[in-house]
Amino acid sequence: MRLPRPSILPRRAALPLLLSLPLCLALPRLAGAAQPEQAPPASAPPPAGASPLKLHGVVVPPSAQVGGSQLRLNGAGTRYFLIFKVYVAELYLPRTTRSANAALGMAGPKLMRLVMLRDVSGKELGDKLTEDIKNNVPAADFATMITGLARMGGLFADRHELREGDVVELTDLPGKGMQISINGQVEGAPYADANFFDNLLRVWLGPRPASQRLKKALLGHFDDSN
Repeated sequence: MRLPRPSILPRRAALPLLLSLPLCLALPRLAGAAQPEQAPPASAPPPAGASPLKLHGVVVPPSAQVGGSQLRLNGAGTRYFLIFKVYVAELYLPRTTRSANAALGMAGPKLMRLVMLRDVSGKELGDKLTEDIKNNVPAADFATMITGLARMGGLFADRHELREGDVVELTDLPGKGMQISINGQVEGAPYADANFFDNLLRVWLGPRPASQRLKKALLGHFDDSN
């Protein structure tokens, strides 16, 4: 039986074997595998006073306003699927840190921004986020997230497709919960579970992250290119 082609791959890519792999099968293998040589390393933000970071045409601001607080860019990098660029990820925190545990446990508002670099199925993105959360949180914590994850998955599935250039913002507002915005439009009520955002952040900063290279970039490890 021929498996469906993942929407994350280029429509004209002449890679028969890759085109036969569904996203749900192909992407999880990246968590513990080395990135291919063709993909350049993820990049962290430049020092203060330097020119703004620009990744694949995406200008990464050095700060962001969330709930009346100014957050600092902690790191930014690119999520790859094999040699293909999927999105630029940017992490904003009240103060910078190179420790994943410190970032996850830091008090105050936080922001994770994803800027899409290609068209991606909304359902596949939601399913992959759920799978990566399950791989990075204790079973008891995952059980408390099921209702919220189903709601989040439905939100992305209802969009059918995220287009190149779309911006997804995951914002943690203390006392309110996590808010999802797409292209500046707030999508539904906040996810009230106080731990929902930090557990979701483990997709990128957990022990089995979506990409080890991207994890390092989000934690402020500098590199020359991305």
